Amino acid sequence: MSILRFVCPVLAIIFLFGCGQTAPVIEAPSPETEVVSQDFVIPPLPGVDSLVISNVVSTFDSTFVDDLAEIQAQEMFLKGQQLVAHAESILTVIAGPSALENASGEVDNDAFEDAMQGAQDAMTQASRAQAAQDSAQAQLLLAEAQLRLEEAVSLNPRHEESKYQLAQVYSIRANYFRQQAAWEQVIEILRGLVALRANEHGLWAEIAIALDNLERFPYAAVMWLRAADTVMEDSRLSFDDAPADSGLIFTYSVRAYRSFVASRNGDGVYRALNQALQYTTSAEEENYAKQELVWSQWDHLNLEHRIVFDSLRQAASESPLSVLTELEELIPKLIRPAALWEASYNHAVLSYDNGFEDRALDTLQILWHRVVDIDTSESRGHSFGPSGHLTMGAFPYITFQDDLRSAYGSVLFSRGLAHIRGGRSGLAFTYFMQVAEVKSHYTGKAYIEAIKLARYNPEQALKIEPMVEEIFDEMDREDQMEYLMEIGNLYRRLGENDKTSSILTRFRNIRNQTSN
Repeated sequence: MSILRFVCPVLAIIFLFGCGQTAPVIEAPSPETEVVSQDFVIPPLPGVDSLVISNVVSTFDSTFVDDLAEIQAQEMFLKGQQLVAHAESILTVIAGPSALENASGEVDNDAFEDAMQGAQDAMTQASRAQAAQDSAQAQLLLAEAQLRLEEAVSLNPRHEESKYQLAQVYSIRANYFRQQAAWEQVIEILRGLVALRANEHGLWAEIAIALDNLERFPYAAVMWLRAADTVMEDSRLSFDDAPADSGLIFTYSVRAYRSFVASRNGDGVYRALNQALQYTTSAEEENYAKQELVWSQWDHLNLEHRIVFDSLRQAASESPLSVLTELEELIPKLIRPAALWEASYNHAVLSYDNGFEDRALDTLQILWHRVVDIDTSESRGHSFGPSGHLTMGAFPYITFQDDLRSAYGSVLFSRGLAHIRGGRSGLAFTYFMQVAEVKSHYTGKAYIEAIKLARYNPEQALKIEPMVEEIFDEMDREDQMEYLMEIGNLYRRLGENDKTSSILTRFRNIRNQTSN
């Protein structure tokens, strides 16, 4: 859509103007309990609490030879016009002062008439050159017309016709340079046009587009905000009380946000997204603005950290070892606990997948101790108040604690099974008991494996029974039946037939339910 209402009559047919290592990556907590070394369990064990080891050693001796408080993201609003007030001065730095800024207001009629006549002649010749398909000559003549019209406006700033014609020449030349992707020239030309029509938001947007194409993102962001501010100003100064165009303000604010991201300006990002959130016109736009606000505050407003983390996650499948190294460099730099936890969690999972199982277990263990007590729904997720203010939750995302629980339990359970295959029953048993401490969906399976390992000492194996009964209703039916079969056989070996019969009844009831 054209940002001008008129086209120079002389050139209307010819030109168009348009918009166109093995250690964990986080520090381990101090041991809570001193453990006596035993032949079948020699601490420390990667990923296993010292208290669990102590309990295994003392209870099954004859069977086998700081919470971090969430730091709330600080508000970094950029007040009102803090950025956009300097748009004109920034533009002067970029493109130089407008040729019209130093107009004296004193009219020299002869000089003015000469300038206007020279401009008219140049425009007429430019039209002929274009008709002859001599684009280079046409542009030279238009440049001459621009200079003569600038001179005329400087000589007589009150002459509206000269201003009008100059604006048309600016528009035509800007469109030509835009088609050539000559962005520096576009900015230079639009600088002059802004001096004539600063109240047209589309001009500021055109300048912002040119600056984005030149990768001068800090300046582009300011110009996008200036465009949005001009739309709001149109509404404030409207005599017919026309409402602000929310769609335009949202679009310009989002473009400003993207330019601020490219320039790694967290304060600007926060300001632009909050403005966009105020002018959303659909649920999709509101959701987008909120999600981007959460994204930008992952490590408070340290955008570089978030961008690096995202790039590493994308590269993990192709170059996991390199990503592990880079994550180890990033993690110590992170400020917000939730960001540190998520990056460490990803490091642990990637470590496990690439053969660094001990390191993964240690990291998951440390993470688990740091987040296990953060359990209120209010502290988990992010929320937006009535005014749109964002409160960041304690976790990087609402299911983080559940994901961590599942991953830690899974890795512990796998290590237990590996020790069984290696003939190290005591170590396997210890890992299964650590699984129970995490209370993941592997807990019931871990208890069953522990009972199997301890069944040669039925008295001690039966110490696990009350632990399983506490979670029995949460277990899968297959696991329930397997547990009842194992525990029933233990009682039968001890000669407690009544107990065995009772357990057998429970087993049959579940089996019948399953078959039905």
